[in-house]
Amino acid sequence: MASDPNNNAVVVIDYQDLVNGVDVSAQIEKAFGAHEHCLGLLLVNNLPAEYMALRERLLKLASVFAALPEETKEKTVHAASRYSFGWSCGKEIMNGKPDVSKGSYYANPLMDEPESSKTLQEQFPEYCHPNVWPKEDLPELEQAFKELGQFVVEVGKQVAKTCDAFVHSKLPSFSPTHLQDVIRESKTTKARLLHYYPQTGALEGEKRDDMDSWCGWHLDHGSLTGLTSAMFLDESTPKDQWAEVSCPDPEAGLYIRNRGQQVVKAKIPRDHLAFQTGEALQLATRGLLAATPHCVRGATAPEDDPKRYATLARNTFAVFMQPSLETIVTEDGRNFGEWTKEVLDRYYDKKEKEK
Repeated sequence: MASDPNNNAVVVIDYQDLVNGVDVSAQIEKAFGAHEHCLGLLLVNNLPAEYMALRERLLKLASVFAALPEETKEKTVHAASRYSFGWSCGKEIMNGKPDVSKGSYYANPLMDEPESSKTLQEQFPEYCHPNVWPKEDLPELEQAFKELGQFVVEVGKQVAKTCDAFVHSKLPSFSPTHLQDVIRESKTTKARLLHYYPQTGALEGEKRDDMDSWCGWHLDHGSLTGLTSAMFLDESTPKDQWAEVSCPDPEAGLYIRNRGQQVVKAKIPRDHLAFQTGEALQLATRGLLAATPHCVRGATAPEDDPKRYATLARNTFAVFMQPSLETIVTEDGRNFGEWTKEVLDRYYDKKEKEK
């Protein structure tokens, strides 16, 4: 764990400062910059009033969907996109084994058919396939997903302005609107609604005190990720009575490895939005803005009461703002569409491509 809480404190920026064009370059550098205490994480507070209602509505629906019968959820599974649209559970590879600790619902929150070209849909189904929605089984999910996703993107645009200004001041050849253009023009935006299942006991070969027991260490590969704070629900009560509770385990939650290789626990208050930089932005800015590895630690029950948190679920929502497919992202000339297939190979069985 990090020993210097001041240097590793999460940076917070007021939303109104972003909107009003206040110079926050010092905060951007501290949050994302090329120094050992960089967490690659920024929080935005004092958000527009509708945010909390949008967050609560969608995050509760994550538990509702996850509780549906398996055959119902299976209707929205899309293997051809390597599970990058609709429902996915147990398909992602983390720490060398299928990840069954969480389920995810993927969709583009900005457009239902990102690309009309059938050729591109077949070549890049991970981004170009139309959205898949449970229109009969949970119709309210679509609107809730889109509205919160679009809200996050709008705040992301404000963060992008400050990132562009900072990088351009350090690297004049860098476009002063690079990240803004990515968010405005790209059709590859993807959002992920996550449901971390209650931990009901150790899985084979797994220790309950593993730091990445709920989500393995990884880097985001896009440009900018918007992330809500997690919602913890005690699912022992009937669905219509589910209410957000505080996480009872102070060690559970999001952990980040900073550029100095220290592991830092990052807390996101309920009424804040978090933003993380991804690999594509790190490459584009020549390392001036950093992507950092992160994971999620589950609620660890004491040895004398291993079932204590057996009904505690964790839900959250991430929006990945990413370059267009044709955007060159690597020094050897690979575009985002080509490169992202290689990235997905890290986390999904290559055999899935053949299904």
